[in-house]
Parts: sequence; C-alpha cells; structure tokens
Amino acid sequence: MPLLLICGGPSSGKTTVAGRIAAYLESQGVISVEIISDECNGNFSRTIYNDSRKEREQRGFLRSEVQRRLSKECFIICDSLNYIKGFRYELFCVGKLVQTTFAVVFCEASAQTSKWLDSQKDECQRYEEGKIDDILMRFEQPNGKNRWDSPLFTIHIGNDEHESSNLEADGPRSKRIPFEAIFSSLVKGKALSANLSTQSAPLAASNFLHDLDRITQEVVSTVFEQQKAASPGGSITIPYCSDNDEQVIFNRARTLPELTRLRRQFISYTKTHPVEDKSKIVSMFVNYLNSNA
Repeated sequence: MPLLLICGGPSSGKTTVAGRIAAYLESQGVISVEIISDECNGNFSRTIYNDSRKEREQRGFLRSEVQRRLSKECFIICDSLNYIKGFRYELFCVGKLVQTTFAVVFCEASAQTSKWLDSQKDECQRYEEGKIDDILMRFEQPNGKNRWDSPLFTIHIGNDEHESSNLEADGPRSKRIPFEAIFSSLVKGKALSANLSTQSAPLAASNFLHDLDRITQEVVSTVFEQQKAASPGGSITIPYCSDNDEQVIFNRARTLPELTRLRRQFISYTKTHPVEDKSKIVSMFVNYLNSNA
C-alpha cells in the first residue's frame, strides 16, 4: 500500500493534517491506515533537537518502523518534521524497494504562525525557546522537481498578517486539503506507481560496480567484527566515511548471512540507481542497514 510522507516545520499542523487525511482514506474504504509519528517511540522528547546524535537515532527509528510496517495490506502515513532532504530520499527508497506509490504533503507555515500554534499546546509539548527558529533555519524545503519529493502537495497553514484571529479559517483543522488529488495519486495512480517504483535506470558502469562491491563488503566486515564489542543502544563507526557522523545503530548482533543478504539487496537496487559520487555509497549503505536494524 502507499507511503505518504508528511513534512513541515515545528508546530505547523502536521499531525492534525495527517489525522484528517487518515480519516478521509478510511471514508473512501481504505481498511488499514497507520500513522507512524515521533510519538511511536516511547523515548521521544522534543529535546532531541538539541542533540544531533539523538536526532539521527530518531530518524533511524522512523525509517525502521516505516520499512517494517509498509506492506500490501496497510497504508502508511509518516508524520514527522522530515526536514532533511536526504532522509526524505531514504524513505522514498524504502517505498521503491517494495514497489509502492509515494507522495509528500508539505505543511508550510511561517515562524510566526508556528510559534502561535506552539503556544496553544500543553507546556510539556512545546518546543524550547528559540528552537523553532533554529529548526526552520536548517529546514530543507521539499521541491516537487525532485523525484523523492514528488508528487508534492503543499498546504499553506495560517495567515501571516493575522496569525491568531484567522487560524479558525486558516489553521490545520479547517484548511482545505486536496484529499481527492492525494487519494488519486496514491491509490488510483497506476501510472504514477510505475514512474516512482518500477522505472528502470541505466545499468551502472563497471568501475562503479567494482566500488559498490568492494565498499559494501568492507562495511559488512567492519560491522560484523565491531559488533562483538558493541553494547545494545550504541553505534558502530564506519571508518570509510568522510563524515565521522556515519554510524550503524547497534541494537543486536547480526549474523554474517543476514548482513550478506542485506548487502545483496542493497547492491541489487543500487546497480540500477547508481550515484555519481562513490563516496556516497557508504552513507547510503549505512542508512540501509539502519533501516533494517
């Protein structure tokens, strides 16, 4: 079943919009709709946005939940900030691997509107002072020209001139949502499904395949050896990354056959979706391993 990605700044109405879309899908006869949100993680707190490591772990949790639950029987809505384009690309790849349709709903709200909406929440659910501005500064807005952000449905939340008085009409509870278009593109859009999920790309060049094989084997060997001394909840640093932040989340020891199977799956997909920069292979494979943690 389809994967719908909700993204937007802090307190931009994402959860309300996700709930309204889920209710519409059910009214149209979709039997199983699941919303995967940050709160599905019992350890989630908005203070994670003060710690890049905890943010990465939370993204890893979301990725794993989406991949675990995405099936032919269930419609998945991923409700989170999803403000990093690289992470949206990873979720797009999850959808590609199971050959499903995919779309993005962007809840666009100004800092002024977001702060007003945040102030209406219970104190324990609010963002810390200055954190909304901080996240919005880092926010990588979706672009419908990118295949991982397409099709893109933008919902403008709030009214910048009168953010409080007009939120009854312009807030997430009452703002018009293009339900029919979203439903059509995800459920009825067979052509869209073919474009997003089954489109063939040119086979990779032989030197790329050589690098792909070598690099992924090195990562598997590193994970298999280092996990012997790792503790659950920790991580394994991959020395082949140019960015030391690339780490495999360690929840349990994985057998060599399991790691080899994941490596084969990753290679099979990447052969027909090669990247120009081979240094990205490690990052992509690490993300793939984390999504299958």
